[in-house]
Parts: sequence; structure tokens; C-alpha cells
Amino acid sequence: MKKIIKDSLIFILFIVVFIAKDSIYLLFDKKEYNFNYVKDIELNYYKEEYEKLSNIKKNNNYLISKIIYRDIYSFYKKIVISKGKNYNIKNGDVVVSEESLVGIIEKVDSTSSTVKLLYNNDLKVSVKVGNTYGILESKNNKLYVTNIVSEASINKGDIIYTSGLTDIMGNIPVAKVIDIKESEDKLEKILEVKELTNLKDLKYVMIISGEES
Repeated sequence: MKKIIKDSLIFILFIVVFIAKDSIYLLFDKKEYNFNYVKDIELNYYKEEYEKLSNIKKNNNYLISKIIYRDIYSFYKKIVISKGKNYNIKNGDVVVSEESLVGIIEKVDSTSSTVKLLYNNDLKVSVKVGNTYGILESKNNKLYVTNIVSEASINKGDIIYTSGLTDIMGNIPVAKVIDIKESEDKLEKILEVKELTNLKDLKYVMIISGEES
């Protein structure tokens, strides 16, 4: 009797597996599909990051450097990086992240350099939005673009780029417009903007120089 019951259970199990085999195959196929989907997303992310870097690095000499010091009282105004005269870094060299302009080299020592960040009150950058030019500067720990003509067509969300009118090369992304106001005399627009790079979590930067390093 026990053998009959055992054989019956084995037969029923075989039938269940046979009927459900398509569903089992589909389950494994779905897992494989999900794995490939996640893998494709990851590859696309790194591809986009690589393209961002390539657009800035193209036709320029560049160096990757680690941030080695940040003063708590000037956290968003200055950083010290681990390369200096030993790598031909010079005052005025452009410092960027993979996303945007970060600052400008202001002091070079033998093995380190000080970078003046966007929120430094002493840094003023010639920028453009569309075909309109202005000056980006920091006031009260916020970023503004001034000297924008009142008739300029600008919208929230527009990206600000370096103008190329000074020693800083043009078309480097800098910030995004978050608010638009008019001056008291109504002759110009004042743009409040937000940096594109999260300066708080910055660990490495890229220095772009006009001379070969």
C-alpha cells in the first residue's frame, strides 16, 4: 500500500512539473531579462559619464587630482588639491568636475594648489545663456548672474555656460537658472542659479591647462 501511494505521489509530481515547465522556463527567462536590463542601465550610466568627461577633455591638456584639504570655515570657497608646480599647474588654470566648472587655480605650491570655488566672493566668471552674456558671482552664499539685458529670453532650468570671452575656455557648463528677477531700474535681469556639481561631496577634480603637463 505504501509503495502504491509513493508511486502515485511521484506520478502526480511528474505531471505537475510537466504542466508547469513553461512557467518555470519563463521565470528563469524573466530573471535573465531583468539582469540584462539592469546591466544595460549600468552600462549606459558609465557611457554618459565618460562622454561628459570626453567633451571637456577633448583638445585640452588635463590632469586628475585629489582634494587633500578643505577648511571648515571656507568649505564652499576654497579647496587644496594634490598637484602643483611639479605638474606644471599654473594660476588661472580651469578646474572642473565630470559635470561642470568648479573653480579656478589661484595659488600654486611645489606639490599642491589652491582652487578658488564658485562660491568665493573674489571669483567672477564671464558666462552666457543662449546668446546672452553676463557675469556669474557669489553674494550671501548664493550664485547670481548679473548684467543680463532686460529683453533677453531666459527661462528657469536654462543652463549657464562659460562665455569664452576671457582666459577661461568657452562652453563649459556652470550652473542652472532657478529664479529670474529684474533690477530696480528695470534695465537688466538678475538670475539666481544653482551649481551643477555637488561641491559638498567632491573628492576629485580635473585641471585643464593651456600648456602641456
